[in-house]
Amino acid sequence: MKRDISPDAPECLRLTREDMTNTRRNALLERNRQLGRIEAALARMEGGQFGLCTQCGEAIPRDMLEADPAMARCQDCVEIC
Repeated sequence: MKRDISPDAPECLRLTREDMTNTRRNALLERNRQLGRIEAALARMEGGQFGLCTQCGEAIPRDMLEADPAMARCQDCVEIC
């Protein structure tokens, strides 16, 4: 569905440049956050620490790693923070 962003569009449908800028900025921030998590997981792999909690050093359960391979903390430490 194409939105009418002309000056005559109803107020609820009009997007401002600020809205578009904020949407793009938020998407880039999220992309960079995910990229950082992936790079950190790769560094843990290279250092032989992948699958170990970065907070307590215990093993992260396999099901958590399968759901999110970039997981850095075990369930107990996730719940604490």
